Amino acid sequence: MGNEILIGDKLRQARLKKNISLDELQQKTKIQKRYLEAIEKGAFDLLPGEYYVRTFLRQYAEVVGENGDHLVAIYEGEAMFGEPLPRREQPITVEGSRTTLHTKGTKSWIDYLPTVIIGLMGLGIIGIVVYSSMQAKNSNPIIGQISSVEILGQTSSTVISESTTDTSTSDRTTTTTNSTIEKPEMTLETTKDALDQNQINVAVKDATDPVAFTFTGLNDRCWIGVYVDGKEIFQYAFSKGEEETYTLPAATKEAQIVIGASKNIGIAVNGQTIAFSEEDTLPIRKELHFTITYQANE
Repeated sequence: MGNEILIGDKLRQARLKKNISLDELQQKTKIQKRYLEAIEKGAFDLLPGEYYVRTFLRQYAEVVGENGDHLVAIYEGEAMFGEPLPRREQPITVEGSRTTLHTKGTKSWIDYLPTVIIGLMGLGIIGIVVYSSMQAKNSNPIIGQISSVEILGQTSSTVISESTTDTSTSDRTTTTTNSTIEKPEMTLETTKDALDQNQINVAVKDATDPVAFTFTGLNDRCWIGVYVDGKEIFQYAFSKGEEETYTLPAATKEAQIVIGASKNIGIAVNGQTIAFSEEDTLPIRKELHFTITYQANE
């Protein structure tokens, strides 16, 4: 990373070119104006987290006509500003002719001859390998051959030889591959308190640090308060359609959210929505108690 200022300036120039104000951009992207200003200044550290950096970049770019995926790739160090985007090849016109020819002409069968020869050689090698494997299998059968047979009416004892196989040993061999271990996805588990049905316990497991709460006003006004260690660290009164994101202090293991009207607010943790008011017929006061465990650092 390190291209934040260049990315922000590119988006800002694209916005000005389309004559879009920050207020108009906020209405179109649903991103708060302070986050849009932070993006244009290259201050990505002021955004709620990596998830929102990528999401906001794509939303901003889509409105101003830029390639959001390309900007995200530049932000993550997987691409550079100097790399041109792939374009379709334009046809060329032969001077003195009205016929327009493509840059790549039609190939004759002679052009494909080396590929055909290589393919036939490959098939021949595969045939030799298969034939050799079948010969080796026939020379060492699992069930032994009969050592003596009946000749001219005289029967001799039949002895079945014991064939030695290493299949059982090889079958038990476990090959350890250096496969990449994927990090577990964050999960949410909600349970109602046994003594107070308006108190919801939420277990957040395998979260990435820091944890960000996104609040969205739904039907009518709703007040919420966020508490850590018994102290109020954030409070806001939401109107319908209004959205705010608050990021908890790093490594927070327990938090509490007090909701004034449960049916009028939606809450998401790092992008995952919490189900806590489906059974409510009226907006009521509720408390959400969070216990948070984080992904282990490798």
